Order: sequence, then C-alpha cells, then structure tokens
Amino acid sequence: MQRIYIYILAGMLVFIFACKKIDNYDAPGGGIYGTLTDQVTGEPLQSEQPNGYTIRLFEKSGSMNSPISFQGKADGTYENAMIFRNEYKVIPCEGAFFPLDTVSLKIDARTELNFEVIPFLTVDGAAVAPSAGKITANYKITRPRAADKIVERETLVSSIPTVNSVVYDFRAVTDLSVTNDTDILAASCTDEITGLVSGKTYYVRIAVRTNNELKRY
Repeated sequence: MQRIYIYILAGMLVFIFACKKIDNYDAPGGGIYGTLTDQVTGEPLQSEQPNGYTIRLFEKSGSMNSPISFQGKADGTYENAMIFRNEYKVIPCEGAFFPLDTVSLKIDARTELNFEVIPFLTVDGAAVAPSAGKITANYKITRPRAADKIVERETLVSSIPTVNSVVYDFRAVTDLSVTNDTDILAASCTDEITGLVSGKTYYVRIAVRTNNELKRY
C-alpha cells in the first residue's frame, strides 16, 4: 500500500512540473458597441430578454474559426469589451427583424457599429392609462413588410422592472392566429388589466409576435 502511495505522489509531481508553462498571451484589448435602430420608428429596437437577438462576429483569420456570439440588450443596445483587436465581419441575427448583410470593420479599443433593422412588427402609438386598480393599454400593430402570420399580442404588467413573456404579475393575451392580418393591421388594440393595487408602481410592456421560427416578440 505504501508503494502505491509513492507511485501516486511521483505521478502528481510529474504532472505539476509538466504544467509549469505560463500563459503569457495578451488579454483582449478591443471592444465593440452599438445600437439596433427600428427603421419604422427611428427608435432603438425593443426586444425581449433573454435572447432577444444575437450579435455574431467572424474574425479574419481563416475559414474554420468559430464565431464570437453574445446577446444584445432589451433596449436595442449591445456591447462586448473583451474582443481581440482585428478585422471582423459582424452581423445581428436571431431577432424579430428581417436578415441583414454582414458588415466588415476593424475593431480597436472601443469601436462603435450601429445597425438599422426592419422589424417583423412594430407597436405603434402605445399609450398606457392608469386608473383605480387597473391600467388600459391602447396601441396599433404595424409592419413595413409582410412575412409570417401575426399570431399574438399581449400586455404584461410586473411589480419589478423586468417584464417579459415569462416574468410578469398580470397579463392580457389575445390570440390572433385565426384573424386575418389585414384586419389586425387596420384595427386599434385595447387591453385592460385589473386587480392592481392603487398607489403601487408597476412596469408595463406591450408585445406582439408573428409565427417566426424562433418565436421572437
């Protein structure tokens, strides 16, 4: 048994001395940031979090390299401050907007790159009116380009700033899957949510969705 312990200890020492090489590569010194702007409203694109959309970078260093991918923010902005300085192709994807072409640029210390996107749908003229124990949301659904069927609209209310299709305290959902898209786009939408506590602060979001592949709002 003592001999076995000696062999194990000798093996560990060999492993330790074999791993003494120091990683002296420089840390990433580049960064990229920007905003996705809704072409219809001219405002930053509002999306659900997490996974509202993805920013993908392809480094200019060979055809087999894996892309760098990270998530954008709910307010349409994005940033990654840990990128190696180099030339990249950049594209926003996997969001509730039509596909874009890649953009090539050189990323330095902090490089800005903005995109204009065409959304699948836009919530237009949204107004939320509070009253005793309830809120009433009025809005229209518009779109600049026809694509997948419009299938859902909803108003969500939360007592915390995070509001999405899985984080909410109250919601009003309308199934639009059997309603003609022309009728949906021509109509004014009204959602009423009751049961709220008067004098308390709530956060409200309005969401609309087509039958897009990734089910993005």
